[in-house]
Amino acid sequence: MPQFHESGGAPFALYKTIFPLSVSAALSETPGWLATALVGLALAGDGYSTAVAGTFASGPAAGVIAMSIVLPGIARRFGVVRVFYFAALVLVASLLCLVAAERTGSLWLWGIGSFGVGLGASMRWVLSDGFVNRLAISAHRGRLLAFHETIRSCALGLGPLIAAYSTDDPAQGFMIGIAAAIIGALITIGITLPQVTTGRARLSDLTKGIRLAPFAFAVAFLGGILEGVAAAAVPLYAVTLGLSAAAGALLAALSGFGNILGQVPFGAYADTSGARPAIRGALILAIIALAVLHPVMTSPFASYAVILGFGAAAGALYTLSVMEASNIAAADVGLLPILAAIAIVYTVGDLLGPIIGGIALELAPPAAMPAIFVAGCALTLLFARKSRGNG
Repeated sequence: MPQFHESGGAPFALYKTIFPLSVSAALSETPGWLATALVGLALAGDGYSTAVAGTFASGPAAGVIAMSIVLPGIARRFGVVRVFYFAALVLVASLLCLVAAERTGSLWLWGIGSFGVGLGASMRWVLSDGFVNRLAISAHRGRLLAFHETIRSCALGLGPLIAAYSTDDPAQGFMIGIAAAIIGALITIGITLPQVTTGRARLSDLTKGIRLAPFAFAVAFLGGILEGVAAAAVPLYAVTLGLSAAAGALLAALSGFGNILGQVPFGAYADTSGARPAIRGALILAIIALAVLHPVMTSPFASYAVILGFGAAAGALYTLSVMEASNIAAADVGLLPILAAIAIVYTVGDLLGPIIGGIALELAPPAAMPAIFVAGCALTLLFARKSRGNG
């Protein structure tokens, strides 16, 4: 592990150390996004209702929330590094359940496998974020975290891409997910992983972290909502306006690409100006993009540019919330409880975003859907100006 210190650090050595952790995180989270897309498609293809398919497709998100609640205690009891590698076994076993479910049609196996993938992906996600946060203590912290999140965010595209090419044989897609989980675990073997503070590993640590840094957690929650909207509600919004399903799917993909592109610029801004001003910048960009989304939806290139900007802002909010919360609260409750709590509120937001967007499209004119999320961003921006923070 490279030698570094608070005031300067060894940026290239840190990037080199963080890179395999980031790739490992992306490969380990790919099965989660794969299962989210493919489980529902497989069940719908087997004749189950959309309600049943959607319920089982939410299993990975439920697993993330459940594991994030107990992860600090498990890591404290068994050791952070040991749990990190055990998570790969959980992923492989859960994906094998999904392979068996596809072959047998057992709903029990669909449920266990889907939920288990979320458990394993959550452990790898939160702990890899913990390792990187522990390493990224130089003056380049924002850029180092953004570098990590840029790579990790590739899972958002890779998982659904595998699903799209596996609809005829879902078991094959889950086997590819197993390969990704194994490779993700293998590439970190031999790396000296830093210690991540677990605090007292009590549930109260999670709630205390939220009380200490409410704005950071509000930002994480909003970031989850906006990313959920981009992935699920924007395609429906496009279809409602008369565009094709393929056009809607393209907009969702471009939002994911914007997520990747936006990480480093906002991370660099956070290094020079602080996390709080960077958050305000991301919120303003999200407001502008959402405000002009409806008028440009029928213009392909204009809508592509707007959705790229929206994705960049939404993706940056998660990374910046991690910076903000860890700066304020990690010394009091430990880094791992902070990251676990952020994972919970982000995932809850990710689940709620499509629901809010779908209800808006059902009950109001199409233009109301982006307007609702403009209001949410504006309220968070007001919160940023009224609450205390660094910057």
